[in-house]
This record gives sequence, structure tokens and C-alpha cells, in this order.
Amino acid sequence: RKQRRLATEPGQMPVSRLRRTRRTAQEDLSVSLGRLDRYLAVAKGEIARLDYIVTQFLQAIRSSPPQRKVASLNDMVRETIELLKPELENRGQNVVERLARDLPSGPLDPAQIKQALVNLIKNAMQAMTKGGVLTVQTGTSANGVWVSISDTGSGIAPEQLKLIFEPYFTTKKKGSGLGLMIVQRIVRDHGGLIKLESHAGRGTTFRIWLPLRAEQPRLLEAGWHD
Repeated sequence: RKQRRLATEPGQMPVSRLRRTRRTAQEDLSVSLGRLDRYLAVAKGEIARLDYIVTQFLQAIRSSPPQRKVASLNDMVRETIELLKPELENRGQNVVERLARDLPSGPLDPAQIKQALVNLIKNAMQAMTKGGVLTVQTGTSANGVWVSISDTGSGIAPEQLKLIFEPYFTTKKKGSGLGLMIVQRIVRDHGGLIKLESHAGRGTTFRIWLPLRAEQPRLLEAGWHD
């Protein structure tokens, strides 16, 4: 009885109300922290996007010759996919790897080739928005090795195909228009070729061919770009 009288004396808050107030305050704090987490996630995403764009501009104006060494294209593909895995998972996109066994190593600049792969994979991810399947394949042909990146997006309009490697050309609202130009330059500096196939409603495939010997003569076939 004494405790009950103390809990209801004038000027004092009943214990039950105090508990409700504390619970409400905790819920409000939880909601505020949740909002803060979402705001921080958006901020991090924007910072990462701006950092990527700045990097693209710097690479576009500060090109350097490839620092070749004997390296495995398969290893570069795996490392690039691992790097982008969090973003792929966040978008709900699945990756299918079809990497050739015993793929021969070649004279490549790992940093530059991985940058080209990052640009192509990011391009494919953005083409599919949410969901979709990204397929990465490697193989050998004509004294060289190749890698292809395929998406299940909406494809590229025929009138845009001839402009796709032009500087600053982009079909994205927040694109820099430099990613594919940088890819083409990296491939060209390695003495390689790049091919693009796109079908409306079915997706797009970029395929890069790289020679196993530096300064190897190349014969351009239909659909290939140097």
C-alpha cells in the first residue's frame, strides 16, 4: 500500500505511465536511428558515385601506357566480381561465371584490365536496374584470350550503337559518358579488340579480345572495334 501511495502522490508520475513514456522514447529513437541509417546509406552511395565519376575523368585525361606482365585474365575477372559483389547483391542481380579452364596467361596490365571490367560490369548492372542476370565468360581464339560481359537488360537502340564509344555520350541520367571510351582505349593500348552485340528486349554483350603476344598484328572483322 505504501508503494502504491508513493506512485500516485501529487507531483509524481505513475509507474505505468513512466514505463509507457520510456517505451515510446525508445521506439522514437529506434525510428530516428533507422532514418539516419537510410540517410547515411544514400550519402555513401552518392559519394561512391561521385568518386567513380571523378576517377573516370582523371583516367580520361591522364592515360598511361599499360604496364604489362604475364597475368591470368580469369584471376582478374574473379577479383573484379568479388569487388562488385556487394553492389550486385544490393541490386538483386545474379552472376553466372563461365570461365575457361586452363586459360593461358598473357602480357596484360592487371590494373587497367580490371578497370575495363569494372566499367563493363557496372554498365551491365545499370542496364538491368533491379534484378537480372550478369553472365561473364572467358575463352581463347586466334592466338588470344577473350572475356565477354552479358546482361539481360533492355538492349541498346540501333541508332545509339554507333555512338556508344564516343566521349560523353551516355543514355543514363547520371552517367559520365566516359566509361566505355576508357574501356576501348585500354583494349586498344593492349593491341586488342572489342565487340558489341545488342538486341532490343534481350540485353547486350560486350566481348574483349586480347593478344597473347604484345604488338601482335590484328585483322579487324565485322563488328569488332579497335
